[in-house]
Amino acid sequence: MAARRFPFKGIVREVDAAQSKITVEHEAIQDYMSAMTMSFPVRDDPQVAKLLRPGDRIEATLVVEKDRYWLEKILTRGFVGTPTGPVPTPSPETKAGFVTPVPNRGVGVGDAVPDFALTDQTGSTVRLSQFRGEPVAVTFLYTRCPIATACPMTTAKFSKIDAMLAEKKFGRLLVVTVDPERDTPAVLADYAKKVGADPKRWSFLTGSPADVARVASIFGVVYYPEHGQMIHSQAVAVVDPKGRLATVYFGETWQPEHILRDLENARKA
Repeated sequence: MAARRFPFKGIVREVDAAQSKITVEHEAIQDYMSAMTMSFPVRDDPQVAKLLRPGDRIEATLVVEKDRYWLEKILTRGFVGTPTGPVPTPSPETKAGFVTPVPNRGVGVGDAVPDFALTDQTGSTVRLSQFRGEPVAVTFLYTRCPIATACPMTTAKFSKIDAMLAEKKFGRLLVVTVDPERDTPAVLADYAKKVGADPKRWSFLTGSPADVARVASIFGVVYYPEHGQMIHSQAVAVVDPKGRLATVYFGETWQPEHILRDLENARKA
């Protein structure tokens, strides 16, 4: 009997990355089952389960084959899928130098964010601790990202936040690349120029693969290379003037107004 496939939508409630299983509160599946909450094996790349988080809204394909079933082709607002079509393959040097962030190591809201030092688009060293006294918004992307609703959208939202902060005269923006071997300071400088980023307020950061992976781990961001692109979770965090994590959003549902509000609240805390 051939396997049957059904469109699947729901909200992740639990993640068992070790067993590649997720518990999902799913919508009714037409011609198969009513809405309920149950556990499903994941047949995608094992890294997918590591990227999923409770609360993620997902779309996937439910595959049913005799007495077996599983989810595949999972997409969620917190997960950037690999684009279709031919893409360049990373060089051996890139593969050899790649460092994976450590999952499930993100600091909690209210906790101190460990200091870090990276290099900005001007070639200067930037430390998180140098912004004590100012609230800071931090996010992650890479300049070659081909998915309009992912990194380009994040950049557009940060551009709006930048304009708001310029008017209010407070706050800093930090954007960390998840592709440090390609996103050199020169590449980031060109990208920053195209989006009109003033380095006095908005820094694009890179560094060694190990240093960037450490920063990503601090904020709960995971990424890995696949078919020449970087598969990564999306996140934006606000660090308060004392260096504590004020808020963090995973996925793409946040709006510039949310971040501005959180920056203003953090400034008053």
